[in-house]
Order: sequence, then structure tokens, then C-alpha cells
Amino acid sequence: MKGFLSALGFLTIIRIPGSSFDGSASVRSFGWVGLLIGCGLALVHWLAPASIAPLLMVLYLVVITGALHLDGLADSADALFSHRDRQRKLEIMRDVHVGTMGVVAVVLVLGGKLYAFMHLENLWILVAVPVLARLSMVVAMHLLPYARGEGLASSFYGKRTPWLLVQFLALSVLLGAGYQITLALLAVFVVFVALVLWWYRRMIGGFTGDMLGALCETCELVLFVAAVVILSGQGTPL
Repeated sequence: MKGFLSALGFLTIIRIPGSSFDGSASVRSFGWVGLLIGCGLALVHWLAPASIAPLLMVLYLVVITGALHLDGLADSADALFSHRDRQRKLEIMRDVHVGTMGVVAVVLVLGGKLYAFMHLENLWILVAVPVLARLSMVVAMHLLPYARGEGLASSFYGKRTPWLLVQFLALSVLLGAGYQITLALLAVFVVFVALVLWWYRRMIGGFTGDMLGALCETCELVLFVAAVVILSGQGTPL
């Protein structure tokens, strides 16, 4: 429970009074917090008037996460597209100012999600994608080394345990059993995360907290858009 509350407090704006933070233990619950976020997204879509539901859904994701991952996306875009050496890229990520590439990245991600939400009606996809996006960070923390000697993400980089694999498999089976389209999304997830992690290793040699946030946001975008493309191609109602 401590790990879940830690993950909830870190990944969302929800804080439980009196709970202490344990970064390493919280990683075991990233996917389950993603499940809560996804359920909230589906609820917003279900309750909101159709004319403004896509906008409210985008705002919900920004607000519920406290724009934490968007901040990481902006910093990562400024650094990774700067054509500087590794050390300079790490310094740019710590700069509090947002550059052109950071602004462009945030606009494209938010605009892409708005487009996807204008076409998606499938509640199961709205639940599944935030789960997979949070699991992408877990995968990164287990396949890549931490690129800094210290920093916010260092507290999450603890001992690797089988429970993280169990979390991934349990949620994957749950999502795959719920709707056939999620099996296709799992394939997109694997390919996309593999490509991003390869690029991260090439650029930095590992990951930072900002890069985890960027991975979460871009993974979410790619999966939502992929769902629109897949369902449109199948002639299935979105």
C-alpha cells in the first residue's frame, strides 16, 4: 500500500495526508495508477457533452498529472534535439527555461491527443492507453541505466524485482482480455518503446526523469492515434 500511495502522489495531484514517499516501492504500482487515470479519462468522456468532451479529456490528463510529464517532454525535446554533446544535453534538461523545441513538442502532443479524442468512442481504449504509457516508464527503468549521479528519478531506480514483471503481465492480460484492439496496441507499444529506448541510449546512454516523462507522453499519444488508425482501417466503430 505504501508503494501505491507513493506512486499515486507522484504520478497524480492526489495526495493522501500522512503517507510517506518511497520511490523504489512506488514503481511497482505505476501501472495500477495508470489504470485509475484511464478510468477517470473514460468517465470524463462518458459524462461530458460530446461537443467539448475532447477538450475536457485533454485538460483532465494535464490537470490530473500536474503537467509533470509535459514538463519532462519539453525539457527532453530541448535537450535531445539540440545537437550538443551528452553532458550539454544533460545540462539543458535542468534549465528552467523552455526553448522552441520544447514548445513545439508540447503543442504537437496535446494537439495529437485532441485529434484522437475527437475520433475515439471506445471506453476500453481510453482506460488501456494510460496504463501502457505508465508501464513504459517501468520498462525504461529496467532496461536502461540512470544517466545522472543524482536527481529526482534516482529514487525510483531501486532493486529490480519479479513483481515489476508480474505487474506488466497482469495488466497486459487484463487489457488484452477486455478488448481485441488492445492486443494490437500492445504490439505498437512494444515497437515504439523499443525504438525510443534505443534512441535514448544513443543520445544519452540512459534515461533521466525528464526523459521518462517524455516517454510517457509520447507513448500515450502514439497509442491513442494508433487506435484511431487501426479501428478506422478495420471499419470498426471508434
